[in-house]
Amino acid sequence: MSQQYTNEAYQKDPADKEYNICRSEVPTNETIQKTSHDSESTGIADVRLRPKTTTTTTQKIRESNIWDVFRETSQDNVTSSDLDFWKMTFKVTKVVFAGVLFVLVLGTAVISKGTLFLVVSNIFPPIALQNSSLKTVNGHFRYQTTETSIWYIWSLVLILLAPYVFTIISCLWRITFKKKRPIEIKPLFLMLVTETVHSVGLSLFLFGLLPNLDPVSGSAFCLSTALIPAILNLVYPESSQSESDNSKWKLVRRVVSLVAMVTSVLSIAFWAVYVHRMEEAWEKHNPGLLILFILAPIFVSITWWANFVPKGDDESIGLKNIKRKLHKCNTKVYLIVYTWKIVVTIAVVTIIYSIECVNGKSCIETLYGARLNATLVSGTFGKTLFVENDVYGECPTYLPLQVAAVNIVSSYACYRCCVAANKILTQIPSFSLPLVLATPILITIMAAGFSRNELSMTTGCYLPFPKWTDGLAYDWSMIMASIMGYMTIILVTSYIWRQTKERMKHKDRIFVQPMYCGVLLDQSMLLNRRKEWDTKAIDVKINQLDMSLLETPENGFLGKDSQSPLRKDDTPFIYLCATMWHETENEMTQILKSIYRLDADQGERRNVQLYFNIWDPDYYEFEAHIFFDDAFNYEDGESRVNDYVKQLMKTIDDAISSVNMKIPPPYIIDTPYGGRLVWRLPWGNQLVAHLKDKQKIRHRKRWSQVMYMYYFLSHKLLSMGGGQERIRTVAENTFILALDGDVDFQPSALQLLIDRMRRNPNVGAACGRIHPIGSGPMVWYQKFEYAVSHWLQKATEHVLGCVLCSPGCFSLFRGSAIMDDNVMKRYTTPPSEGRHYVQYDQGEDRWLCTLLLQQGYRVEYCAASDALTYAPEGFYEFYNQRRRWTPSTMANILDLLMDFKNVTKRNNYISMLYVCYQMLLMVSSILTPGTIFLMVLGAINMAYPQLSLYWALVLNLIPVTTFIILCFVAKSDTQLAFAAILSTVYSLVMMLVIVGLIKQAAENGFCSVTTVFICFVAGVFIISAFMHPQEFWCIAHGFLYFLAIPSMSMLLMLYSIGNLHVVSWGTRESPKPTTGATLAKKTDKSVKTPPLKKGAVQEWLEKIGMADTEGKSGYMFAFGNLFRCMCCPQETPDIGEMKLSVILERLDDLEAKLVDPLADNMTTENESRGHVTFSEPSDLFEGANNKNADDVSNRTPRPPRHWTQDPYFRDSIPESIPLPEVEFWRELIDTYLFPMVGDLKQQEKTQAELIQLRNKVSLFFLLVNALFVTIVFSLQQVNADSGGNISIKLPCATGIREASIEPISIAFTAVFGVLLAIQFVCMLIHRISTFLQILSITEVGQHVCKPKFKLNSKDSDLTFEQSLELVRSMQTEKDDDTKADTADTDEASLAQDVARKKELWSNLTLRRREQQFRPLNTVLEENFMEVHRLVQELDTRSSVNLAAGNTIETLGITTTSMGEGESRSQELNSVQRALKRMGNKSFNTIVKMSKDPRIKRSIMQRGEVIGKRRIDNSTC
Repeated sequence: MSQQYTNEAYQKDPADKEYNICRSEVPTNETIQKTSHDSESTGIADVRLRPKTTTTTTQKIRESNIWDVFRETSQDNVTSSDLDFWKMTFKVTKVVFAGVLFVLVLGTAVISKGTLFLVVSNIFPPIALQNSSLKTVNGHFRYQTTETSIWYIWSLVLILLAPYVFTIISCLWRITFKKKRPIEIKPLFLMLVTETVHSVGLSLFLFGLLPNLDPVSGSAFCLSTALIPAILNLVYPESSQSESDNSKWKLVRRVVSLVAMVTSVLSIAFWAVYVHRMEEAWEKHNPGLLILFILAPIFVSITWWANFVPKGDDESIGLKNIKRKLHKCNTKVYLIVYTWKIVVTIAVVTIIYSIECVNGKSCIETLYGARLNATLVSGTFGKTLFVENDVYGECPTYLPLQVAAVNIVSSYACYRCCVAANKILTQIPSFSLPLVLATPILITIMAAGFSRNELSMTTGCYLPFPKWTDGLAYDWSMIMASIMGYMTIILVTSYIWRQTKERMKHKDRIFVQPMYCGVLLDQSMLLNRRKEWDTKAIDVKINQLDMSLLETPENGFLGKDSQSPLRKDDTPFIYLCATMWHETENEMTQILKSIYRLDADQGERRNVQLYFNIWDPDYYEFEAHIFFDDAFNYEDGESRVNDYVKQLMKTIDDAISSVNMKIPPPYIIDTPYGGRLVWRLPWGNQLVAHLKDKQKIRHRKRWSQVMYMYYFLSHKLLSMGGGQERIRTVAENTFILALDGDVDFQPSALQLLIDRMRRNPNVGAACGRIHPIGSGPMVWYQKFEYAVSHWLQKATEHVLGCVLCSPGCFSLFRGSAIMDDNVMKRYTTPPSEGRHYVQYDQGEDRWLCTLLLQQGYRVEYCAASDALTYAPEGFYEFYNQRRRWTPSTMANILDLLMDFKNVTKRNNYISMLYVCYQMLLMVSSILTPGTIFLMVLGAINMAYPQLSLYWALVLNLIPVTTFIILCFVAKSDTQLAFAAILSTVYSLVMMLVIVGLIKQAAENGFCSVTTVFICFVAGVFIISAFMHPQEFWCIAHGFLYFLAIPSMSMLLMLYSIGNLHVVSWGTRESPKPTTGATLAKKTDKSVKTPPLKKGAVQEWLEKIGMADTEGKSGYMFAFGNLFRCMCCPQETPDIGEMKLSVILERLDDLEAKLVDPLADNMTTENESRGHVTFSEPSDLFEGANNKNADDVSNRTPRPPRHWTQDPYFRDSIPESIPLPEVEFWRELIDTYLFPMVGDLKQQEKTQAELIQLRNKVSLFFLLVNALFVTIVFSLQQVNADSGGNISIKLPCATGIREASIEPISIAFTAVFGVLLAIQFVCMLIHRISTFLQILSITEVGQHVCKPKFKLNSKDSDLTFEQSLELVRSMQTEKDDDTKADTADTDEASLAQDVARKKELWSNLTLRRREQQFRPLNTVLEENFMEVHRLVQELDTRSSVNLAAGNTIETLGITTTSMGEGESRSQELNSVQRALKRMGNKSFNTIVKMSKDPRIKRSIMQRGEVIGKRRIDNSTC
C-alpha cells in the first residue's frame, strides 16, 4: 500500500496547469536511449527543446529530478546561535546602560545644583534685618556664618565660566585644525547683543538674587527662566504634515503655547509678590531688588531664542534668516561671543561687589586678594562683611574651590550622559525623565538634609549648609510661583517626550547652544534640546500606499531600468559591486550568501510597507553586481565562458540551498564588453554578473571599478531625469558598496555604514571591521595583525583625522563624492610612469581614498560593521600580497604628506596635528627594519655573551645581506624560499629574546626601560582585547605575532622594496578549477602542450648533441638515445588515453548539438549530410576510416559558435539591453576602457622605469637603515668599551648589572611609546563611540529603545521591529504545513477513506517538492490572507479579551465553538495552522494590528486586492 502511495505521490493533478509540462521538453534517460535507437533507423535525432519562456523555464526547474530530494547546505562562518547570543547580550546591555544613564543624569544634576546652592548660601549671610526675611524665611533657617568669604564668590565665578571655557577650547580646536567659514555681521551682532543681555542677567541672577533666597526657594526660582522661549513658541508654532487633521493639531499647539506663556508670566509675577510680601518694609524705600526679580529671569531666558525659531531658507527674513546664517559660521561666532561673555561676567561681578562699599575701593581690593576684609552695604542686595577666608571647623581652606570642582565635574558628566542618551535613542527614560525630576528630588533631599544637625564631610569638617530651626512655613505666593514655573518648563519643552529617529547624532544636532549653563544645568539641558523642525515626528500617519503596488508581476526580465514605487529621492540606494577573478567555490559561496541575506532583509522591509502600510525609517534598496575579469576563453575561434564563470553558476544554486530555496536560471545577454547574466533573487531583487572579455574591455580590478562607477553614477543616475537639484539629492543617497569576491557580511553591517553616511553628508567613504578567515599559522598571524591594526591604527585615524584607506573588500562610497571634481575623472588616469603602477594599480582602493581626502571628503571607520574575508593561507601568497600593499601604502601616504598644505586647506578633517602624526608613523615605518635588526643583534649577544658585538653583527648581517642580494638578482620563488627559511630561524631567535627579557626582568624588575616598555605594550594589547569582547580571542595569536616580528617587519619590508618593479597581482594566480565541463584538453596541433620536464643530465646531453631535443624515444639506434634511455628515463604519453580524451570531447560537442536551443538559427548544412552515428569514426580520428575523407575535406566549416550558444546556458533565457546602453558602453570603452595593446617598446620602457624606481627607493631605504644601525651599534660598542660612560644609570639600579639607558635608543623607544599611547587613547575614545552605536541599533522594545510608532490609537504599541518579525515569519515556509497535512492524513485514516488518504499523500509530497521552487511572495500572500481572515474574525469577536490572549486558544477560535458548518471549520483550521507556524510573537503582533484602525483598514483593503487577483488568476 505504501508503495502505491509513493508512486501516486509523484503524479500530477491534471487540473494544476502550473505543473503540466510536455514530456518531450525534458529528455530523460529512457527518452535519450529510445531516441538513439530510433535515430539509427530514421537518421534523425528527434530531441529538441521548444523556445523558452519564463513560465516554461520555471516549470522545467520544478519538474526535473523529482527523485533528487536530498540537499547539502553550507555552514555560515558566524552561526545563528552566536548572533543570537550577542544580540541578547546587546539588548541586556542596553537596558542596563539606559538605567545607568538615568541614575547618572539624575544624580549628577542633583549634585550640580546642590553644590551650587551650598556655595550660594554662604554669600550675603543674614546679618541685618533688611535681608533676613527672604534668606531665613522669617527666621526658620539658621546659617553657620555671618561673613562672606571671597573664595565662595570666586567659586561661583568658576562654576559660571567653566562651560564658557569649554566652548572656547572646542572652537579653538576646530579653527586651528579645521577650515571654517568667515564670519557674517548680522549673526555676530545679534549674538553679541543677546548673550550680553544673558550674561548680565545671569550674573545678577547668581550673585545678587539667589544669595538673597534660601536654598529651597532659590532652586524653585530657577524654574522661572523660560519666558522668551514660551513667547517664541507661540509666535513660531511647530507644524507637522503628519497628522490627519492639521488644523486641529495646530490649534492644540497654539493653546499649549499660550498656556505656557501665561504660566511663565504668572510665575514671575508670583515671585514678585513673594519678594514684596517678605520684604515689604524694605522695598518701600528701595524697590531695586523687586525689579531685578522681574527682569533677571527674562534676561536669562533670552539665550535660548535660537531653539524656538525655525531655520529659514535663502528667501527668509528676520530671525529665521539670521539663524540660517549663524548655522554656517557658528564656530567663529561662538569663539568671539563666549570670550566676550567671560569679560562681561567678570565685569558685572566686580560692579556688584564694589559699589556702595564703605571704604571706597576696599571691596575691590578684598575681592582680588589685596586686602583681608571690607564691608559692603548695598541698598539692593544687602550688607555683608568680605573676608579673605572663612574656615568652618576643621575644613580645608580651599573648601569652596573643592565644592566648585565637584560642581564642574558633575555638570560636565551630566552633559556627556545626556549626549549619550540621545545618541542611543534612550532620550525619554535617560534624558527627559531624570532632568524633569531633578529639581523636585533636589528640594526633597535639601529638606531632608536641613533637618539634620550637621552634614559631615570628614571628622571635624561639616558642610556649611543652613539648618531648620522649626516647622516649614512658606508663603502661598512662593508655592504658586514654583508650580507655575514647573508647568512652564514642562509645557515649553513638550517636544522632549517625542523620541527622535536618527541614531548617533552629533552633539551639535542634539543641542542648539554648544554647552550647558553652569547655573541652570537641568533647565538649560531641557530648553537647549534641539527641536525637530526639519525632520518628521515619530507619531506620523503614513500616507496610504497605492493598492496597485501589490500587483507587481513576479516574473519578467529585471535588466531594464525601472524605478521602484517605494523609492524616493532620499531613499538610500546601494549598488553592491563585487569583483571576481580566480575565486574558489568556497569563496564565492561567502559573498552569495551575504547577497541572499541582504535580499531577504530588503524584501522583508519592503513587504512591511506594501502589506501593512507601515513606514520603515531604515528602508533601502539595492542591486547586486558581480564583475568578472577575464571571463572568456577562445578555442578554435569560438568564445566560451571560462570554468570560473561556470563555477559561479553552480555555486549560486549551492549557496541558495543554505536558505532552503531555488531560483530560476539566469537571463543571458550579449553586451559590448562581453556578456551579462541576470538572476532574480527570491525576494525580488536582482543579481547581475558582468562577464568581461579582455579582448573587448580593459581588465583588472581598478578598471572594473571605473566600469561600474561610470555605469551607475553616469549612465543610470543621469538618465533618471529631473532637475539638477533632484540629481544631486539622488546622488547623495546613492552608494556603492565595494566588495571582494569572497566577503561575508550581515545586513546590519551595511546598515551601520549607511548610518555613518546619513549622519554627515561630508563623509565620502566608510569602512567596517575586516576579519580574516581561513586556516593555518599564516591566518592566525593575520587575525592578530588585523585586530591590532583596526583596534589602534584605524581607530586613531578616525579620531584624529580621517581613515587613509577604506579597503575595497568591504567599503561604502557615496555617489556624489565619487562624482565630484578630481575624483572619478582622475581615477581613470592610466599609468604612464613607473610610480603610477605602484600608486594607481597596486592599491587602487587606497588611491581612491586619497583622491577623496584631497577633495575634502571624510573617510570613516565603523568598528561595529563586521565583514569576513579569506586571507592568504600560504607564506608565498601572503608575501606577494604584502609586496603589493606595502609600496602602494607608502606611496599614497607620501602623496598626502607632500601635498599637506592643500589637503589641510581643502579638508576640514585633516589638521596639522594629524599630518605630524602620520609623519612620525612614516619615519618609524622606514626605520623599523633597522630597529628589528638591532633587536636581533642584541638577542644574539644576550644569548651568547662570549660573542662580541662585532661577531653578533656579522652573524646577523650575513643572512640579511644575502637576502637583499637575492631580491635584486634571483627569481621570486627563490627569494620567497630563502625568506621562509630565514623566517623560521628568526622565530627561534625571538625565543632567545623572550628568554632575555625574562632574565632581565628577573634581575632588575621594573628598573629596566625594556621591561617597562614591553609591559606597556602588552598591557595596551590586553586592555584593547578586553575592550573588544567579540574579538577577545585574537589576543591568543599574539605569541605567533611576536615570533614573526623579524620576518614581517624586516624581511617582508626588504622583499617589498626589492620587488618594487613587479606589478603582478600576486594572489589568486592559480590554475583554473576542474569542473564537469572540462574533462580533457584537446590534443590538436593548434593547442600547445606544455613541454615535458627534463632532467639535468638530459639537458647537458642535449647541449652536446647526444640527445633528442624533443625528448622523443623512437626506434632509431643511436648512442644519444641509448644514453637517454639509460640516464634520463621519461614517461611517454599514453596514446589510448589521448584517444579517450578526444572521444569524450567529441561526445560533449555532440550533446551540445543535440540540446542546443539556438540550433534552429544556425546553418542547416549539417542536416543535409545526414546523421553520423558513433560507429562511424570519420569525424573522430583523422585517417581512421577513409571512405568519407573526401566529404570531410570538402565540407564547409561550421561558423564559430557564440558564447551564448554554449550548452551550459541551455536553460537560460536570451535577452538584450536597450540601444542607448549599447551606445554608452561603446563610448565608455572607446574613451577609457579599451584593451591595452601590447607594445614591446613601451613595455620595455615601463619595465626600465620600474627598475629605476626600485633602485632609487632601495638605495634610500637601505642607506637610511644602514646609517641608523651604524650609529646605534657604534654607540653601543663605545659604551661597552668605555664601561658605560655614555649611558645614564637609573636611580633605581641595584645589583651587579646596573640598569642604564642610552640616549639614542631610549629616544627611539620613546617615539614608539608616544605613538602607541596616542593610539591607545584614541582607541578608548573610538570604542566609546562604537559602544554607543551598537546600543543605538539594538532593539529592546518600545519603552527603552527605538521610538514606538504610535498609529493613531492609544492602545496600540506596535513597533516596526515587531512588524518586520511578522513579515519574516509570514514569508518563511516551514515543515509545519506538511505536519498539518500529515495530521489530516491520520484523521482520514481513521475514517478509512482510501481516496482521501491518497489525495492527501499526493498533496503532501507535492508540497514538499514545490516548497523549494515557489516564489516567496506567493507564500507571503497565502499567509497574509490567513492574517486577513484572522483580523476579520477578531473584528467580529470583540467580546474576547484580546489583550490577555497569549495563545491562539484564548481567542476561542476552534472548530467546535463556531458552529458554522464544515466549511467554516476548515477555514478556521487553516488559520490556526498558519498562526501556529508563525508563533505567539507574530500572533500578538497581529492582535495589536487589529486594534489599530488604520492598520486594520490597510489589511482589509490589501486582502481584498490580493483575493481578487487570486480569483482572477485561477479563473484564467
